[in-house]
Amino acid sequence: MQNYKIIIAYDGRRYKGYRKTKTNSEQSIQGKLEAILYKLYEKDIEVISAVNTDAGVSAHYQVVNFHAPDIGMDEKGIYEYFETYLPDDIITLSVEKVDERFHSRYLARQITYTYRLWKKNAPRRPLFERQLVNVMDKPLDVTMMREGAKVFLGSHDFAAYATKSKSGSTIKEIQSMDIEETDVEVIITMTANGYLLNMERYIVGTLIQIGFLERKVDSIHRGFKTRDNKDVGHKAMAHALCLKKISYE
Repeated sequence: MQNYKIIIAYDGRRYKGYRKTKTNSEQSIQGKLEAILYKLYEKDIEVISAVNTDAGVSAHYQVVNFHAPDIGMDEKGIYEYFETYLPDDIITLSVEKVDERFHSRYLARQITYTYRLWKKNAPRRPLFERQLVNVMDKPLDVTMMREGAKVFLGSHDFAAYATKSKSGSTIKEIQSMDIEETDVEVIITMTANGYLLNMERYIVGTLIQIGFLERKVDSIHRGFKTRDNKDVGHKAMAHALCLKKISYE
């Protein structure tokens, strides 16, 4: 069996996330990829992602891998096969044969997301960007948001900043968090060693409320302490979140 590493990008707005379930195969990124591989190999092939992006979330850089029989097709051939059958909102960036021990998820060390907020006082309404930004209905205090971002840095128990799931440890490390302001946008970029379900969106929702001066920076610590979702901000909308980079050691 040959292990293949593929880097893909996708517009996730019409999909119910990366992960395939019994009911959403046609509406998941994984389902689309595995259907193409079934045509090629005439057998079920599992495609593992570095991150299971949520419904509506896009990716500029997602890493997946799969093990399949070596049928004599090189990387270029597999790349062209995917590009022939993928829908317009999913593209292949590269295909590479890798060591059989490579695992896109377990070996990932840094995962970076961006979240785009369109400012209430921007000089124009969003046009081409409107499908990929969260339009604010109040001005944001970016200075306070940056103070909040500092509190999230490091290792913490993020149980309160996530949708409950059956995943293991709720301890995650936020390695960096930057907040950039332009004339029209506030762009939050965060890098972590991993994320709980919807963790990115609850962090952003908390920072938005801090930016609205509806929540104090110190309230972030309360969420870490109580592990209660009631003590954190709202879950920010999915469509403005984008997976940007996966790094491996």
